[in-house]
Amino acid sequence: MGRIGIDVGGTFTDAVIVSDDGLVRIAKVRSTPERIEAGFMDGLRSLLERAGAAAADVDYLAHGSTVATNAIVQRRLARTGLITNEGFRDVLAIGTQMRRHVYDLWTPDPEPIVPRELCLPVKGRIGASGEEVEPLDEAGVRAAARRLGEEGVAAVAVMLLFSFLNPAHEDRVGEILAEELPGVAVSLSCRVVPEYREYVRASTTAMNASLLPLLGEYLAAVGDEVQGEGVRVPLHLMQTNGGVASAGRARELPIGLAASGPAAGVIGGARLADLVGEADVLTFDMGGTTADIGLVLGGLPQLRFSGEAAGMPINLPQIDVLCIGAGGGSIARVDEFGSLRVGPESAGAVPGPAAYGRGGEDATVTDAHVVLGTLAADTQLAGRVPLQRDLAVRAVERAVGGPLGLAAEPAAAAILRIANAQMANALRVMSIARGHDPRRFALVAIGGAGPMHACALADELGIPRVVVPRHPGVAAALGLLATDIRHDLRRSWLAPTAQISPERLDAELERLESEARALLEPSADATRGFDLAFELDMRYRGQAYNLTVPLAARPATAATIAAAERAFAEQHRLLYDYTPTVTETEIVTLRLRALARIPAIDWAAGERDPVAAAAGTRRVWAGGWASWRTVARDSLAPGDALGPETVVEQEDTTVVVPAGWSGRTGAAGTLVLAREGESA
Repeated sequence: MGRIGIDVGGTFTDAVIVSDDGLVRIAKVRSTPERIEAGFMDGLRSLLERAGAAAADVDYLAHGSTVATNAIVQRRLARTGLITNEGFRDVLAIGTQMRRHVYDLWTPDPEPIVPRELCLPVKGRIGASGEEVEPLDEAGVRAAARRLGEEGVAAVAVMLLFSFLNPAHEDRVGEILAEELPGVAVSLSCRVVPEYREYVRASTTAMNASLLPLLGEYLAAVGDEVQGEGVRVPLHLMQTNGGVASAGRARELPIGLAASGPAAGVIGGARLADLVGEADVLTFDMGGTTADIGLVLGGLPQLRFSGEAAGMPINLPQIDVLCIGAGGGSIARVDEFGSLRVGPESAGAVPGPAAYGRGGEDATVTDAHVVLGTLAADTQLAGRVPLQRDLAVRAVERAVGGPLGLAAEPAAAAILRIANAQMANALRVMSIARGHDPRRFALVAIGGAGPMHACALADELGIPRVVVPRHPGVAAALGLLATDIRHDLRRSWLAPTAQISPERLDAELERLESEARALLEPSADATRGFDLAFELDMRYRGQAYNLTVPLAARPATAATIAAAERAFAEQHRLLYDYTPTVTETEIVTLRLRALARIPAIDWAAGERDPVAAAAGTRRVWAGGWASWRTVARDSLAPGDALGPETVVEQEDTTVVVPAGWSGRTGAAGTLVLAREGESA
């Protein structure tokens, strides 16, 4: 019957179904923060009703969520303990010599997610070559487990030295914890992040452990609801590494869901921009709560192998995406110094912007659009909520206009300028700060609010073109259906390249491959084949940081190792513009990217004929009131032109084409907007 993607955001839940004939149907409903799975099911039921289908007919179901993200940001984490080696009790508190503000002696570092009294050392040691130096003190482990039980922990992280080389001690600690603390979630570093550097390994494992109870409960609730509805296919979850995984795997590794929804948006934006020939793009996904910025080069979303959560380093492959608190629900206020601030606080789904008429009194970005006319009073957003301009005007005048001595319209315009300045700065961080000139990129506007701000942001950065997909408001949900099943496996394996035996290296790679095939097997029915890609983290001898380069498929040979070494030298020269005098290299970590390819979607297959709809006009304030043209998105045919000062309306978003911009309709209904003097 079709494939379904559902993305749960802080304000709206976006859902999309792609039928076997290629027809795309969407639904956008209000999220339910008090019971998130209810919003998920509202989206699913709405889709099935629109498609006239039964739950049993669903062929594939993928889910993106901000549950893990919000828990981390709000520090709504389970009470967690840590078991580590004797002498390393303070590994989380000490961290590394890296400091956020080197010369700031007063700002405290974020509190570790595991307090010192819950970090318990045990005797036993694995050596740097994987040998047992000191036997594990099992009695000490049992005593530590009883102590943690008395402290009421809901999860335990285990990080023992060199467990990535020999996991025997960690595995045994896990067995003892299961015996002593039944029902308590346990996370072992040898399974979460089998890499060297004990601080990052400890922080990643502790964060994973602290999410296990919450995500386990949520995924169990969603699974029960889905099964109760009659869906027979397994649920897949979007991961931060740019792939999806089965719900069972996600339940074991919830830290992999830390930026689930934003990652899906970047992938969806990249796939949809490719329809009109744009391979180098900045994705701009503005929803009700946040704006998420991604970088796509050559059609590929950019990855990084480390990040941060709750002020602590996280060592996991992840889509490079920057999230800031700027969305349609972001609250505007004037602070005690008379400065206008917008966000990061959001009115969320409940009560929402003042214009919703659901009890919200704060002025938001959405209210500013209603005041200025870019959102018409008769527009109905997700959940068929009508907008009330009088409430929006009252909120903007009270929160901003009064304190600044401005009328409602100039005050609303000021709100949008501040919000745009914040989002433009985030775009600069993702482009200029990473060495890329934004003027050679296109900006892909997605999310319910993205197309309303995109042209203003493009003007700010000199970006020549804006791409608006046919269904931008549900682009993250569409991205779920364009995402392959993916598992990233790795294992630190430090050795001088010149001393490596190809046979020994191949044996290690075979271990990774066996583990990957076991993870991919449960998803075999939903895919069209497996792809395995090996990589090496390498560095010059004496360096502290490394680069990742490809390694040809197994079996490993002297020739493939030499090719990887040459690739490393070339990448190092391109990035740093020099080659050190010490040219001996080392292999640091072995990596395997395992993909199960899902069937491709022909986005143009289900295109419908344009629906006849008369163009109208609307009063819009842009420094003064003027009459703008309004167009229904469903009425646009391929090649249709759009002039400046036009508002394009559709179910899931509103597209604003300001003065100095024009556009045309391209492949699969995509709008391509261009600045004056540029070709669309």
